[in-house]
Amino acid sequence: MNVLKKFFAVALLVALMSLPQIVAAEKTDWSDKSYNFKKVRTIVIFDIDESRVPGDVSNTIMRKIEGDYNSNANKLKCEVLTESQARRLLNLPNASQNALKNVVADIADLWIECKITKWRSSYHIVPARTVWEEQKRTRRYRNSWGEWAEETYYEKVPVTYPPHRVDTSDIIADFEVYDAITGNVVFSREDDRSRDDENAQKDMFGRMCNSFFSDFGKKIK
Repeated sequence: MNVLKKFFAVALLVALMSLPQIVAAEKTDWSDKSYNFKKVRTIVIFDIDESRVPGDVSNTIMRKIEGDYNSNANKLKCEVLTESQARRLLNLPNASQNALKNVVADIADLWIECKITKWRSSYHIVPARTVWEEQKRTRRYRNSWGEWAEETYYEKVPVTYPPHRVDTSDIIADFEVYDAITGNVVFSREDDRSRDDENAQKDMFGRMCNSFFSDFGKKIK
């Protein structure tokens, strides 16, 4: 039994080491304690500000980001309008975003803005290292009846790993909720995430949206 436990423990450790590791994940929230979120019936979500996203990020990735943003917003227990829907309702197809905000109170209680403020891909080199690891061994021996038998045992041996490259993905997104009448911020979040994985920003952003709209949804439910 002890041998089996050791075997599964080593296998689990190897599996965990092969997974991408989150380096950092930090959310910072602010909320207007005097605002009555329970009165909210309609929200407009403005298009994501993607001006900080590098130009070499593909259209497919950006469509995924926009899709995650919209689909998570639609989980809110209220009416949710996109920016394009708000423009049609207000008959302002070509107006600036600021002009739209000035009259959005005609159709909504709040509007939400999302801005990606950081999108960075980098890497670092992990130097060569030697660690002691338990490895499985087998040996043959003669049992008490004089017959050959085989047993399994584990021993610690030095294992040297060569240098290797680790890709890192960083993303920061700001979510801000504005009262449509006053134009004041009533809730905001900065979500800062980093992962040792290549091109992971798109998936991290999806989790950011899920987290934000899930938490904000509890305020207006």
